[in-house]
Amino acid sequence: MEFLAFAKQQCAQQQAASAEQHLLAQFQRQPQPPSADFGLALALCNLHLDRLDQAQACIDRVLLDHGDSVELLQLALACERRRNEGSCSPALRQRLQAFLADQTIALEWLQLLQANLDLNAVINWAQHLLSEWPQHPAVLHALRNLAWDLHDSSLMAQLPAPSSLLWQGRCQLLQGDYQAAERSLRSCLMPGSLPPEEQLQALHSLIFQLLPAQVESLLEPHLPQLAGCPNWAWTFARALLAASAWRQGWQLYEQRYYSLDRAQIIPPGLPLLGLERLQSQMAIKASAVLLYGEQGIGDTLMFASMLPDLEADLNGSAGSLQLLLPPRLVPLMGACFPHLPVAASYPDSLLPSLDVACSIGSLGLLYRPDQSSFAGRKPHLNLPAELVESWRQRLADLGPGLKIGIAWQGGGTLANRMQRSLALEQLLPILQQPGCHWLNLQYGHNPAELAAIEQNHGIKVHHFDGTGSDLLATAGLTAALDLVITVQQTALHIAAGLGIPTWGLLPYRAEWRYGLSGPHMAWYQSVRLFRLQQRGNWAGLIETVAQRLAQQNGLIPSSFDGNCS
Repeated sequence: MEFLAFAKQQCAQQQAASAEQHLLAQFQRQPQPPSADFGLALALCNLHLDRLDQAQACIDRVLLDHGDSVELLQLALACERRRNEGSCSPALRQRLQAFLADQTIALEWLQLLQANLDLNAVINWAQHLLSEWPQHPAVLHALRNLAWDLHDSSLMAQLPAPSSLLWQGRCQLLQGDYQAAERSLRSCLMPGSLPPEEQLQALHSLIFQLLPAQVESLLEPHLPQLAGCPNWAWTFARALLAASAWRQGWQLYEQRYYSLDRAQIIPPGLPLLGLERLQSQMAIKASAVLLYGEQGIGDTLMFASMLPDLEADLNGSAGSLQLLLPPRLVPLMGACFPHLPVAASYPDSLLPSLDVACSIGSLGLLYRPDQSSFAGRKPHLNLPAELVESWRQRLADLGPGLKIGIAWQGGGTLANRMQRSLALEQLLPILQQPGCHWLNLQYGHNPAELAAIEQNHGIKVHHFDGTGSDLLATAGLTAALDLVITVQQTALHIAAGLGIPTWGLLPYRAEWRYGLSGPHMAWYQSVRLFRLQQRGNWAGLIETVAQRLAQQNGLIPSSFDGNCS
């Protein structure tokens, strides 16, 4: 067996370490320089072991000795995606372009365009793929997945009619034939009807798109299939958490450390230690704990609501707590938790003294095991009083009226952004309410969009330099507001963490943290949720929010009932 094929087989079986040992034992028998196949095999093992620097060194050596190839580019791309959370350097992009006639690289290019959040480019390249390889199974599979992710029924209609019962059910979903879709997807779950992987895909479509409230009963027969499948375990964990099946959801949630997204969960190369100590409050006492930020900024801020619980267990027991966070989050968390060491890096000398080193979401099983554990929680983000007062004085200069912050675009993948984001002009029914001053909280906003809304409609959305990108400045501004109106994104977590009344505009299928129904959010007391009842029908929801705002007569009580269903 060739070295790379051997490494792929072993890594697929979670045997990357033993595969590397076998390869190194063969090193002395290799010609000098070693073959490209041998170097790529070592790179793959290091990639699976999260040793990204060693993997990159192997890739660079193969490139130097043997030049580019499809296999080398695939590994180089995988390494950069892990290191840079999906992005790709301009130099590697240029190298890839020389191989776009290869179907494998052409499909990788489709993923890069999606990561670049360029919808027009994605659709154009999808059409190119369909014209170049109209019958290629891998291409058709990728394009079906793209159409499904984007809920693009027109693209799906251009593809050959699927013979798979799974894809028949998904096509019925896109067409709005929900009863037929449910019948097709339930048929997929019959024993022996499909391979296990396809059954889990059908289960995912059934739960996430049709029957989210039935997740526990639907998932139970398939729990044995999740053993050894961390990607699926983590996926269904979020469905359980959305349905408030907290304890079982958190147990599966721990599988995220071993999923393909693990680089977003734990910083590559850093240890995962002492998870067993998070099984009970007694076990965690007297522990030296290092918590990593994980996933997005909003995730970390939300999970930080459990830090007071952890601190209460550590204080008085000789325990200690330190936070390792993305650089952009350090100033805000340092200001809100001035008694804690908060940094973007720590010396290696710290690691031997630790009892627990894990990502912050792992506190959930210990501190949020059931619905009652969320009750009575106070805002956990507490800014210096002088910072908040300085922002209040700045906002007072705007004159009388409600000071309301807005954010209208969410982050994440292209599909997620399309689902949760709006154009600023779509908010006109809200923005046209009298007696309000509007403050921009949108990260990465387009200044031309603010200028256009003022020029075309006479609505001023005030922007203060630094807010949006500077999270501490954004939090200071937010703390001085009367209300925040936002789609699901970081602005909601900042405002809610500060205890500011917050109205969340949610897409048809919101993230797990927002639950499945109702106006309330378990994690925060000051949030009221407006849920889209039909995919894409934002106009109706926005009109409802505008009417509710008009009814407030200039007062925004924190107990406002935001149920708009």
